[in-house]
Amino acid sequence: MKTTNLPFNGQAVLFAGLLAAILGNGCVTPTVGSPDLFNGKDLDGWQVTDFAGGGKIEVKDGEIHIAMGELISGINLAHQNIPRTNYELSAEAIKLDGNDFFCGLTFPVGDTFASFIPGGWGGTVVGISSIDGMDAAENETATFKKFDNNRWYRFRVRVTPGKVQCWVDDEMAVDLLLEDRTIALRPGPIELSVPIGITAFQTVARIRNIRLQPIKP
Repeated sequence: MKTTNLPFNGQAVLFAGLLAAILGNGCVTPTVGSPDLFNGKDLDGWQVTDFAGGGKIEVKDGEIHIAMGELISGINLAHQNIPRTNYELSAEAIKLDGNDFFCGLTFPVGDTFASFIPGGWGGTVVGISSIDGMDAAENETATFKKFDNNRWYRFRVRVTPGKVQCWVDDEMAVDLLLEDRTIALRPGPIELSVPIGITAFQTVARIRNIRLQPIKP
């Protein structure tokens, strides 16, 4: 699906409108004006993604605890009432054990989806899957970064009609122009993570401070 000149409903950027959508259909109920998608108490508004062999997931001490699974483990939003463009998605994560990605972020890009993978393919590849049929290890967004165990990282994704940008802490990792590019999820289990999902691959991880913030076009 081409992403050139993605349509945008201007009303979607009105914060009150987005907040009303986030609060609907059983989603997490933050305080008025809050961009938080995770209330720090339970998985209200989320569901454990039905990955075969996924590790146990529970909430403790204000964090989402993801145990190591056979392959992928994770959660996804239990509703579709989210913006499709002109937003920022962020989360903080720490890896306690394992050697692969510990906070894969799946997110909408217009009428399709993509995943930001920090530390995949053995623990160092950072990039977007998929672009023109190529996953994060193959396309031009691929960079390499060592992620230490027992250290919190902040991951941020910004989607506008013309670009997808991603950061690791304050360092930009992806700056992708969308014109004439085909954006899609990598075929396979990750397709279960829509519309917004957080995943870990054979790692023990903790997640906190998940936020979705509309931005002006």
